[in-house]
Amino acid sequence: MLYKILADVVIFLHFLWILFIIAGFIFIIFFRKNFPAYAGNFILRTIHLVSILYTSYLEFTHKNCPLTDIENYFKVKSDSVTYTGSFIVYYIEKLVYPDVEPLVVIIPTVIIGIITLVMYILKPPKKIRDSFKSGK
Repeated sequence: MLYKILADVVIFLHFLWILFIIAGFIFIIFFRKNFPAYAGNFILRTIHLVSILYTSYLEFTHKNCPLTDIENYFKVKSDSVTYTGSFIVYYIEKLVYPDVEPLVVIIPTVIIGIITLVMYILKPPKKIRDSFKSGK
């Protein structure tokens, strides 16, 4: 039972990871002028950039996300590799692992990664801009 709960927690974390990548991208593109604290937040923007580039790398190279491997480990340990009644987790799992052609996930992920990188370069976080201005 513990492994089943741990597998459910990992799938939920995986879902949050995907939301972070999508929401971070939306904030950077559409709301950067209305949310200057976000647009200038070095740590958040850097974590988002590294996250999307890492995710793009995994998609492009067809490697598993570490969260997928951890979830699969817990599912195997719990002997629960199929839907067993956890309604919310079942549908979150369908969102995390959609039954589509891989390119349907790879292409948008790589595009989001490229746009995020370009935005980071063109409109770097305030901390980076300030360090260039002061010559550090």
